[in-house]
Amino acid sequence: MLRTFCADCGTSIAYFDQGLPEELYLTIGFFDHPERFAPQAHAYWDMKLPWVEFGDHLPRVGRYSRRRDPAVGNPADR
Repeated sequence: MLRTFCADCGTSIAYFDQGLPEELYLTIGFFDHPERFAPQAHAYWDMKLPWVEFGDHLPRVGRYSRRRDPAVGNPADR
């Protein structure tokens, strides 16, 4: 996994996951208008804090919400 950060303030900007080589993930806080990008699912639901709850009907996915290359392994297991 490769993560990028702002050189001035250290804010996370993006990350690249070798298990998903065709995708680049940008952090929602990096956008000027994040409300334009509605979530499609809640990933890593099995690892949420006990008091976290969302009042929507989006899918709750236990781990990754995307199919990853199994040869790369799971970053959460490292």
